[in-house]
Amino acid sequence: MNRKALLELSEFLETLDPKRFDIRTWRMPSKGKPGFVSDEQLLNDQQTVACPVGWGCLLDSWKQAGLYIAPFSVKEEQLSNSLSKPHVMSLVKTKLNDEFDSYEAVDISLNLYPGMAAVLFNPDNYADEEYTDAKTVAERIREFCLVSEDDIANTVLSYSDSD
Repeated sequence: MNRKALLELSEFLETLDPKRFDIRTWRMPSKGKPGFVSDEQLLNDQQTVACPVGWGCLLDSWKQAGLYIAPFSVKEEQLSNSLSKPHVMSLVKTKLNDEFDSYEAVDISLNLYPGMAAVLFNPDNYADEEYTDAKTVAERIREFCLVSEDDIANTVLSYSDSD
């Protein structure tokens, strides 16, 4: 487990402006507005928001692990709501393997137990879901970093929905 990268993110999240955090999306131009957001835009545009992974991809330790944000085109046939329009959004990828994205890319790049990235970063794994703040995520990251390698599988599974 790349504890250095996880703890660097935890420290960053502790100081993040709460208005710039939205656990529900990798990155957005502003809350509720879909669109691709580059590293430069996220750093320089005070209206942009990101989830923990979106912010993590700015950090040197995450970049060194191979993680980055790429544009992803959502096509009309992929939309479930007839009122939605095709658009380009942000998606996390890994340079280690082009076939992986999302939480799998984070698991692979940060050498996490399978499913651990989803437990740490997916809003569905928090009681408050979309209202989860950055400090709550930072706290969970620190808790997981204290777990021994022998116990990490059981810890990840204890957060997973097995029903």
